[in-house]
Amino acid sequence: MSQRESQEDIGDKASKNWWQKISRGPKWVIVTAVPILLATAIPGLAPWVVDRAQDLVGGAPLTATASDDPGLEEGQYLATDSALTVPASSNVYQTMLNQGAVQLGRSGQLITLTDNRSGEIYVNRITATIEARRPPLSGTALVIPPQGMGETITVDFALGVGADRVAAMVPADSGSPYQGTRPYLADGKFLYLQQGQSQPIAINASAKSCYCEWRVLIDYVYRGKSGELVVPPIGQKPFATTSWASGYQTEYIFDENLQEPWHRYVCATDLGKCQTGF
Repeated sequence: MSQRESQEDIGDKASKNWWQKISRGPKWVIVTAVPILLATAIPGLAPWVVDRAQDLVGGAPLTATASDDPGLEEGQYLATDSALTVPASSNVYQTMLNQGAVQLGRSGQLITLTDNRSGEIYVNRITATIEARRPPLSGTALVIPPQGMGETITVDFALGVGADRVAAMVPADSGSPYQGTRPYLADGKFLYLQQGQSQPIAINASAKSCYCEWRVLIDYVYRGKSGELVVPPIGQKPFATTSWASGYQTEYIFDENLQEPWHRYVCATDLGKCQTGF
């Protein structure tokens, strides 16, 4: 055997042993090493392999971040189930949040979707599922009337109308068979995200005669396979929106036109000062 043949033989054995070790290793080793090698050898194949490798370790094609965002609404409205006695000041807003206050009447939420794959992800339906329905919170209301126009709302959910799953609604297109509003992504419309793209979706949820806890369901398709994303995910606190109660024990109202803009009213005695709706 020549010296060159001996070196080639040794190289083949080393390569074979390396692949055997890789194949027996943890999944993350395979996911990391294989796409790098294939990207070098066959660049056009790499995105497909990366996707399949991510599927192997359970990475979701579509993910989301979510948060309450009262700033999406015109004005600020909060309610708690307990009657607060703290003095009226700008600090009462944070005090109410610390007491578990939720948005009142209409709530703003912001969801940001992210495509984690090399190809397009198609969103074909957005709905809300209501997990709990109770009487509206009636302890304390905080009212900051609109100081200007809010941001554009992308979709609307009408909560508390009897159904446990409600469609996201948007204004109907001109000539649409829907009157006033239509389900988001109806009429063959769809939303799609490209590789690495993040898409914010602003939500306006209105509650009628209930305190509702709810989540958003995002139905999507990637490479012909359907999936459903739950936002916030199960195990995390759901969104919550409460409708106006017939009356509150206490209300804090802000009026920028007054010298002392913050006022606290005891609704049983300060007749005509408290509000029960927009």
